[in-house]
Amino acid sequence: MPFRVVIAAAVLLALGALVVDGCAKEENSPTTRTLKIYVSQPLKGDRGGEDMVRAVQIANDDMGGRIDSARIEIVGMNDSDESGNWVASLVRRNAHRAAEDPDAVAYIGDFDSGATEVAMPILNRAGMLQVSSSSTAVKLTRPAPELGERIRPTGIRTFGRVVPNDNVQAAALALFMDEESVNEVFVVDDGDTYGEGLRYRFEKVARHTGIDITGAATVTHEAQIGDVAKRVTASGADALLFAGSNQDLARDLFETVHRDNNFIKLFGGDGLSLSSFLESIGDTGLDTYITAPQLPAGNYAQSGESFLRGFQESYGRPAEPMAVFAYEAGRVVLDSIRRGVRGNIGSEPIDVLRTNTRNAFFDTSERASPLGSYSIDANGDTTLTFYGAYRVEDGQLVLGRTIDVPTSLLMEDEG
Repeated sequence: MPFRVVIAAAVLLALGALVVDGCAKEENSPTTRTLKIYVSQPLKGDRGGEDMVRAVQIANDDMGGRIDSARIEIVGMNDSDESGNWVASLVRRNAHRAAEDPDAVAYIGDFDSGATEVAMPILNRAGMLQVSSSSTAVKLTRPAPELGERIRPTGIRTFGRVVPNDNVQAAALALFMDEESVNEVFVVDDGDTYGEGLRYRFEKVARHTGIDITGAATVTHEAQIGDVAKRVTASGADALLFAGSNQDLARDLFETVHRDNNFIKLFGGDGLSLSSFLESIGDTGLDTYITAPQLPAGNYAQSGESFLRGFQESYGRPAEPMAVFAYEAGRVVLDSIRRGVRGNIGSEPIDVLRTNTRNAFFDTSERASPLGSYSIDANGDTTLTFYGAYRVEDGQLVLGRTIDVPTSLLMEDEG
């Protein structure tokens, strides 16, 4: 099926059609209005954003492309530069575009936690539900008071996610390292919201699994990599954790450390689970270990498996692994719109639709989904607590086992 991407920027690679009239042709009743769901993702830089938008569109198509008499339109927007790194000005533009659209009901995004943090106050002021399928930073749902006032200026929750947060991921990383006989680790972040948060949480939880932190550093540009790599190898650590999502920095750091000492095990979180990164690290992948919430095909509920098969048939290749979370984000948002309708969706004021959609999402309980059954807790987090523990082989993630993190290792504070 051809797609047409709707991008807020004037120029972007032609991705084919991502805005589709999903109305079932056999439906005879007329549509009386069009409602929009905006999706903000990195559509440049080969980070899989195209697949995330496509996944939301497929969710819309699977659910008929309409709710009662309202047609549902998916609007994909780019938030990244040519390297795939999110750009604050693009994120703000996207969020404002959605917030100011009188037909917009909800917003799915952003991909990166830092971008999500930038978009949050804009969408919060508009009373618009924002759901992320990939932003894992804990502070987005459990902010300290000062941050909470900034990202939730109205004091009302408008952000939630369908992916487990970094409380879960940090514990999964520690358990994975323990299983791989890691005793000492050097931790590096990339200075972004995701990296700083994951590093903080990992350092806190590592002590509970008997892993020592031999050193830590922040790398924000390539000129720092040589010095940090020397610190890593000199520390005597038997593992390096790159807690960040900047693929270029991660690749260069891994390669430099691996060249100096190929006995050091290289760990990363889901920020490094993208195909573009895995395929770029060559032989370094032999010593690379990744935690990520996605699982290989064959491990999801029937609707998830159907999505993965359908994507393969439509595009002749597998979906980017995280796309199944975007598919569920689309499904739960559409279901929240449907459950939130109190009168005639064709005439309901948009502010009422936004409020009721938001409330319905936060009332999600024991939802049967492609990811398994979950609820949305009081903070806006999913109750899912599993992460996959992966090795890298030939540029692909190979699942070792699934880690279901015990509640005893989950931190409650924002920090």
